[in-house]
Amino acid sequence: MNSAVQFDYQLARVNDFRVYTEQTEDRRTPARATYLEYEGQKLKPTSRFWRSFFMRFGISDSIFRYFGYEEVFDRISERAPSDLIRLCVETNNKGKKRLLAVSNPKRAVINYEETMALVNRFDGQNVQYNNGVIRSTHTPRSGFGTVTIGTDDFQHRYVLDTPIDGFSQPKIHLSFLRLLCTNGMIGYTRAFRSELNVGKDVGYCIARALDSYDNDDGYGAMRQRFLSAQTSWASIYECEQLYRMLKRLQHSQDITNNGVLADFQKVSGNLNELYGLANIDALSVKRQRVLPSRCRVYDLLNFASEVATHHATPSGNQSLQSFIGQLIADEYDMEGTAEKASEFEDFFLTGDEGQLPLSRN
Repeated sequence: MNSAVQFDYQLARVNDFRVYTEQTEDRRTPARATYLEYEGQKLKPTSRFWRSFFMRFGISDSIFRYFGYEEVFDRISERAPSDLIRLCVETNNKGKKRLLAVSNPKRAVINYEETMALVNRFDGQNVQYNNGVIRSTHTPRSGFGTVTIGTDDFQHRYVLDTPIDGFSQPKIHLSFLRLLCTNGMIGYTRAFRSELNVGKDVGYCIARALDSYDNDDGYGAMRQRFLSAQTSWASIYECEQLYRMLKRLQHSQDITNNGVLADFQKVSGNLNELYGLANIDALSVKRQRVLPSRCRVYDLLNFASEVATHHATPSGNQSLQSFIGQLIADEYDMEGTAEKASEFEDFFLTGDEGQLPLSRN
């Protein structure tokens, strides 16, 4: 993990900021804040800054459709002139500064060094930092718990998300490690998530959770969903949802493999040709949900986890794991419509120009 990133916590009032805006090409769209100036520092606001700022003062981003940034900041300063907020400023190895979350100064916060010490103490693996949150993978108290789901072997894991900017609570997500290709599938959804209630000593609460966490019922539920995914054809709609996410992540450069879209089409099949359509969007969502692709839901899970684990940035990883979590939490469109498969593909992505076979169903 890159330790060159530094974090600084400062106390400020809203009237200490000066907002610099930039008009979008569409004049009908409100100007957007490019950076905030505080004590002579130019700080680029992140999405976490705005979410925490809105929550702190009970407003939403829609207010900027009708009022300028300076108007809003001035009004907050008038109504709450003595309110202090704690800033978390991130400085990367190139000296660029970003504003992470704002929080109540009375709220306990755990910093980068304390979090890393805890992660190392409890044998954290695959440690990543992204946008104010440190993510680490751990083994539950009961051990690996190697299980066979259909034709593949998995081990129990869980993922801890620890915010170091003071916004939101630490969260634990259930995870499976596919042993064949070491893909980590995370149940990144409310159904497989536990939120830690921390008090004044955040480090102690996290250490207690890392030392004792286990969830047999949760792992059992995930096993059932994975087993059902192996016997369910993926619908056109489910394939299109993943395809659009991959396309969006590739456009934002959160995927490092240029051939991911072509490889995915080899897995799902060419849906336009399969149903003789120039544009798959010509089908209604209701119709897309009852028409099968050439792969199973389990193939979608494996493909998404392979990209997330081996070919994505931390931000892309989180988006893909969220897709996996949401997919397994809901009922599949064509649940139980396929026979039990004898074998599934080990790997899907073979490089930017590589060829790969379809799943052996």
